Amino acid sequence: MIFEIAIKMKKGFSNPHTTHLVGDIEGIGVKGIKSVEYMPVYRLDSDITEKQSEKIASELLSDKITEEFGINKYNSLNDKKIEKNSIEVWFKSGVTDTVSESVVKAIKDLGILNTVAVKTGHKYLLNGEIDDKKLTKIATGLLANTLIQEYKIK
Repeated sequence: MIFEIAIKMKKGFSNPHTTHLVGDIEGIGVKGIKSVEYMPVYRLDSDITEKQSEKIASELLSDKITEEFGINKYNSLNDKKIEKNSIEVWFKSGVTDTVSESVVKAIKDLGILNTVAVKTGHKYLLNGEIDDKKLTKIATGLLANTLIQEYKIK
């Protein structure tokens, strides 16, 4: 089973990752983007239970005061749907993901001894005048290092 955990800021808290992002997008020549919501995303591929995925999300990956999390689960990545007006950025296969290595160790420290493969990514939800051309330009010009990262847009 694949559990995908997205962490987002609670209402009333600002996200430092998005503070200057609209201006940076305008800086690469893309106009019409009004706001961007950023979420770190963790993909766990394991035979853990849903309850264990919630424990990982609440006790390890999110801050209970400023953040909330959502969990989607899939039998395979083919089942996954990308949200409209979004960009997801993930490390390519074979690229070292040091954050995921740390998460794997911390999961064991939580007492979850199942084998868990972890990938880390970034999700950006954009609002404004958006089309695939703009999303691609934002992804390749600002958000993804295409040598080591892949991106998905919708």
